[in-house]
Amino acid sequence: MKRLLSLLPLLFTLTCVGAQEVLRVDFRERPPEMRAVDGLPSGPLISVLETAAHRVGVELQWREAPFLRSLDDLRSGRVDLVPRVLLTQQRREYIHFLPSIGNQQLNVRFVVRPGEEARLSRYEDLYDLSLGVKRGTAYFEPFDSDDMLGRAYASDDAQLAAMFRAGRLDTIAVLDAVPMEAQFQAMNFRAYSYAHYAHQQVLGNHFGASLKRYQSDRRELYDRLGAELQRMREEGEVALIYHRYGVLPPDEANR
Repeated sequence: MKRLLSLLPLLFTLTCVGAQEVLRVDFRERPPEMRAVDGLPSGPLISVLETAAHRVGVELQWREAPFLRSLDDLRSGRVDLVPRVLLTQQRREYIHFLPSIGNQQLNVRFVVRPGEEARLSRYEDLYDLSLGVKRGTAYFEPFDSDDMLGRAYASDDAQLAAMFRAGRLDTIAVLDAVPMEAQFQAMNFRAYSYAHYAHQQVLGNHFGASLKRYQSDRRELYDRLGAELQRMREEGEVALIYHRYGVLPPDEANR
C-alpha cells in the first residue's frame, strides 16, 4: 500500500504530461465564414482555427452561443476564444486579440423600404430616422458613440427583421448582409432595399481571447496559437482554406 501511495505523484505527473490542452471556443451563425450544421460548427473560419490548434497541440471544445453571451464569458474567463471579434478600444479592456488572419471589406449598410433609398443619403440623415441596431455589435465611430441617434436595440438579426417588417423601424444598420437577408427570406419578406448611404471600412479578422485568462494561465498557449495563425496567413494557407469552401478569403475580399 505504501509503495502504491509513493507512485501516485509519478502517475499524476505522467497523466498531466500526456494530457492535451483544451480551449473553450464559442461560435455563432455568421455565414459564409461560419455556421451551425446540426449543432456543429462549420465553415472556413472554423477550419482555420482547428488547423492551427491541431498543430500547437490544442483541443477545441465548441459551444454555439449568442454573441453577447460570448462577450460576457470572454470578460469573466468562462470561455477562451471567440472567432471574428471586431477590434475596438473598449473591447481591449477585456479581450486579447490574436493576430489578424486578414483584412476584410466590412461596410455598414442600412436597410430601408423600396423607394426610400434616397431618404438616407448621408450620415446626418440618420438623425431623422428610427434606427435598429444589434446590442453589443461594433459598427464604426462616431456611429457607436453618437448619443443623438434614435436607436432601438435588438438581440439578434431575427428580432431586427421582425421589427422592420412590423413598421417599428425606418432603417437597420447591417454589418453582415447575408444573415440579415436570410432572416427576411425565412419570413418571406421582400419589401426591403438598401440606402444610398453606406459607411465603407476595411477591418481585421481577429479571434478574440479572454484577457483574464491570458494574464493568468494562458499567455504561452494563446501566443503559440497566435503565432501559428499569423504564419498561416503569411504563407497563404488561410486563403487556401477559404477557397476550398468557395468563400472569398480575407485580404482578397477587399481588392
